[in-house]
Amino acid sequence: METLPKVYLVGCGTGDVELLTIKAYKIIQSVDVVFIDHLIAAEIIEIIPENTKKVFVGKQKGFHSLKQEEINELLIAHARDGLSIARLKSGDPYIFGRGSEEAISLAEEGIGVEVIPGISSALAAPLLAGIAPTARGYATNLSIVSAHLAGNRVNLEWLPLLKMSNHTVVVLMGVSRAKEIYACAKKIGVDMNIDAAVISNASRKNQSVRIGSVSNLESICEDAPRPALIVFGDVVKLHEILPKTEFGE
Repeated sequence: METLPKVYLVGCGTGDVELLTIKAYKIIQSVDVVFIDHLIAAEIIEIIPENTKKVFVGKQKGFHSLKQEEINELLIAHARDGLSIARLKSGDPYIFGRGSEEAISLAEEGIGVEVIPGISSALAAPLLAGIAPTARGYATNLSIVSAHLAGNRVNLEWLPLLKMSNHTVVVLMGVSRAKEIYACAKKIGVDMNIDAAVISNASRKNQSVRIGSVSNLESICEDAPRPALIVFGDVVKLHEILPKTEFGE
């Protein structure tokens, strides 16, 4: 039986090409085909060799894009053609991405898969904005949640976490759900003075941070550049103390 080339699910982090792992860089340089998500930064796309086939398969909210099943089928078809593949995933492939679904689909077809970890924005964005999610004296717990469910449904089951003391909550895909988050928080008795930060385009040249609280969440989320995430908790106060990483030209 012919051995098919391996498919690499490559975590590309938050966008800064220098935050790629050495292994991720070597794989991108060596494969026959690269499958690219819509959140992959231009500077990472630029390091893909010219003779490498590029397939854009990004799933973007509000725009026509390939269904996950179609992406899986494309990966399988290219692997069966004997081509080595790097599937570039924003952040880490297994942190609120669809990497596990792709890995399962490929494995079921007998295709080898290797997953390359990437830096998730859930950890990198607060750090770059001068926020330490588990700083001693500020937080003893950390939760990473998503406000988005399949079918464009909102997830609010995590809101009671905001009532816990010494707790940091990082919310991915929550900026567009600020109105619902605020309404639910108010309904269940969350302290409206809990600090909040909206961090956009972490590690990119247009990185920005907006500071507020639950009480004005809708305001600080309004028109915030994407991709973005929300950090809730006392650790947001550290934004005024800890060093921030600036990304210029």
